[in-house]
Amino acid sequence: MSQRMIIVVFLVLTALGSTWLLNIISQQRPRSDSGSYHEPDYYMEDFTTLTMDQEGIPKSSLYAVYLEHFPDNDTSELLQPKMELYRKTRLPLYISADKGWVTSNNEVVLLKGNVQLWEDDETGQRILQVNTSKANVLLEQDYAETDQPATIKTKRTTINGIGLRVYFDDSRLEVLKDVHTYIEQKQTL
Repeated sequence: MSQRMIIVVFLVLTALGSTWLLNIISQQRPRSDSGSYHEPDYYMEDFTTLTMDQEGIPKSSLYAVYLEHFPDNDTSELLQPKMELYRKTRLPLYISADKGWVTSNNEVVLLKGNVQLWEDDETGQRILQVNTSKANVLLEQDYAETDQPATIKTKRTTINGIGLRVYFDDSRLEVLKDVHTYIEQKQTL
């Protein structure tokens, strides 16, 4: 076989091998419709962020065990997020969940799995506890909502219902439907 023939056979085999390899790689990593991958570009563990208002006063803090950021839509996924929402005239509200998702502009936090919102008094005693399975927190509006079943507990009252709106600054809660309220009797001596 001539040297020219060997080079032609080598080039044909190289082209076939490259085509086969590209086909295998493209099958292993499917592309989304936009042509980009939904893979994280960075992650953080055990982090805390602090957001300030325009006057430099703390507005909220966010802690999570783990965060992954996705550059294709500029969102972040959180594991075990905990939020502290500072208010001007009252003590902070606290929110925790199993998982969370933060929008690209950091204005909305979607929480899922064992979502809890609570408020403590000056002595650290729990005065309000809200439990649900899913909630949307709109940080710029100082507001949270859910369309899921929710339970609200205070010292003597338990309220169950479906759908809830929470207004942070004035500590107002609205249960939307199927409301059932239980009030414990005062203990008299």
